[in-house]
Amino acid sequence: MGYTISWHPMRFTDFTYQSVVDVVKRVLAPGFSLGQESWGFIISDDDDEANDSIAFLRNSDQPAWEKTNRRPYTKEAMKALIIMVEFGVTVNLNHDDEDMSWYLEALDYVHVIYPIESYQRQKQYFMELEAKKKGELGI
Repeated sequence: MGYTISWHPMRFTDFTYQSVVDVVKRVLAPGFSLGQESWGFIISDDDDEANDSIAFLRNSDQPAWEKTNRRPYTKEAMKALIIMVEFGVTVNLNHDDEDMSWYLEALDYVHVIYPIESYQRQKQYFMELEAKKKGELGI
């Protein structure tokens, strides 16, 4: 079953880009790596034989999405997006499931390693998004 996460990136300054990359490296689970390119960064599962990865563009103002098929790196992508929201370079995090527990778990994980100022706002955002999706589905 597919699982699509989406977000709306914004432009990074050089300083912000490097700060985001540094923090994302700190919150990635063991077995995941971050590669930097001129156009952005990539998170990869080092143990994945298919070498699946997810890319985050550095200077884009177009909505982005990634079909993850519920692979383990989905939470790692969410951690990166949570950090990007903290630094003000991403908005409108979403995924096509009505259950926001993956985002909430990722948010808690990030907050323990790198306390984020936007923790309560992000938590409220995910809970409201879940309630809205469940309301739309009549759950």
